[in-house]
Amino acid sequence: MSDHLHLYSIEDMSQAPELLACFLMPIPLVLECHLPMGDIEHSQPHMQAQPTMYTSDPAHRLISLYAYSSGVYFPYFVQVFIISTSIFFDLDGMAAATPIPWERWGPSNVRAFTHPDIGRVHISGNRVLQALPVGTGDSKFILHLMDFSPLAVTNSRGLGQVVKEPSTIEVVTSGTEGKRSLTTSMPYVQVVFSNRNFKSAELGEIWIDKDRIYMSIADSLPDNSITNSRLEVMDV
Repeated sequence: MSDHLHLYSIEDMSQAPELLACFLMPIPLVLECHLPMGDIEHSQPHMQAQPTMYTSDPAHRLISLYAYSSGVYFPYFVQVFIISTSIFFDLDGMAAATPIPWERWGPSNVRAFTHPDIGRVHISGNRVLQALPVGTGDSKFILHLMDFSPLAVTNSRGLGQVVKEPSTIEVVTSGTEGKRSLTTSMPYVQVVFSNRNFKSAELGEIWIDKDRIYMSIADSLPDNSITNSRLEVMDV
């Protein structure tokens, strides 16, 4: 884990990477790598491909960082940081050897969430798919899709709710304060699939590509024992 995010340039594989910038994070985090499903083309020889309203924006792709936390103040949970890569292309006036403070770059280019399970978060292009608890407990979940493309935010066309208001989470720190509030405000469009709930025991990992959601679903008995698993696919 690290509280520094380093950006390197690799132009010649025969030479060492060149450090372009160092971005400070508010807490130590781990880089989360996702299967690049955004460019998958579905083979449908007997069907006409369904049109999609989604277009990925290469200049505003996303990466995620996360931290596992538990202790006196909180039960076990995951802090997920969704970061727009657009910040890495605007380095004018930034010295590579000087770390860039979180307050200077982070809040407007990041959305941070507290999540019970990192396996229920997936990124593809400019979009994030999450399974969020229903109500105050974590026994049932619904799917929650966020599109961070600036085009989606300015022209949502009624396909979702535009969220521009800042959001705040509590993060556990290694200092004497124990915890602190962290506010982020990168705008996005959200769609909540509230028409279906998933039991915690039946919902496994989730994935998304440009026009489909994939879910690993386990059939369970009343005692929560698993009988078999299957893959469900949903068009978006």
